[in-house]
Amino acid sequence: MTRRGGNLALDPVDFLDLHPDDAARHELRDGERVTVESRHGRARLIARVSEQTAPGQVFCSFHFPASGVNRLTSDHADTVTSCPEYKVTAVRVAAP
Repeated sequence: MTRRGGNLALDPVDFLDLHPDDAARHELRDGERVTVESRHGRARLIARVSEQTAPGQVFCSFHFPASGVNRLTSDHADTVTSCPEYKVTAVRVAAP
């Protein structure tokens, strides 16, 4: 991973993990694009349906600094890495 000159290209893809019961209630399928809105902004993500996510909660990663998910929360970032801080916010999930 640290070798120079390689063809490694990282393409950040934003996912929204949600419980199967929540996906069924909102008529969302695994792999479907969804719109997620908060009071800070909106993002288009790909749904990942998983039992590992608690019912009534969703999870999305803030790993990539340029991620569209970052529009859902405030713009505070770690001063060393410039990555967004771990955040929790209320969101609304809907099919596009």
